[in-house]
Amino acid sequence: MEVIFIIYSLAHDMATILMKLSEGRASRQYNRWISLLTLWQDGAMRNYIIDKVLPKRGRILDIGCGTGKLLIEVGRKGFKGVGIDMNQSMIEVAEEESKRRNLSHRLKFEIGNALELNLPEEPFDVVVSTLMISELQQSELEQFISAASKYVKSEGILVIGGEGEPDNFLFDLFLGFIRRVSYWIVSRLTGLAPHPYHQVAFAMKKAGLDVKYQVRFLSGFLTLYVGKVK
Repeated sequence: MEVIFIIYSLAHDMATILMKLSEGRASRQYNRWISLLTLWQDGAMRNYIIDKVLPKRGRILDIGCGTGKLLIEVGRKGFKGVGIDMNQSMIEVAEEESKRRNLSHRLKFEIGNALELNLPEEPFDVVVSTLMISELQQSELEQFISAASKYVKSEGILVIGGEGEPDNFLFDLFLGFIRRVSYWIVSRLTGLAPHPYHQVAFAMKKAGLDVKYQVRFLSGFLTLYVGKVK
């Protein structure tokens, strides 16, 4: 089991390296790498969002969309959506896949900064961000959630997924050590600074959202937070 926890604890950091350093061909391998590094929990989280969270129809904003995998899946189900990511090569892959599946009339992908959102005023039924928050400090997370919630319709949903705190105390200590080592490595490649576990529910409540529930994957190493705009 320790091998599993080591692999998973490095997943978010490896994802950051891939997003920040990958170009062209490397971006095309991103989905495969992130699935492997999260022990396929990224897929479990994505499926939960699609099956349990999304309404029957509507518009979706995916912030930190990567190669657009979530939006492309929901686009095939008839949803319309916008995906934003800072990595140009990721956006290019998302656009190519969207065109290949004839979804360009439903989906739009843009290069953008999660902390400097500048979108049309029309709100979305659901705003989603998964795994991207590993790149943020707690203060930046609060800034991001406050800004993102403004793009959600009244009674709409904001969904945030990211690294969670393990249920088991001993594994929590073990993971804390691994996180410090991995962030030391990552900081020298990307400039990403270490941070404690994010207080996502706190940030949602601070932004005025009603935190409906949390879903924990792989003993809490990955957690999905679902909040409703009042």
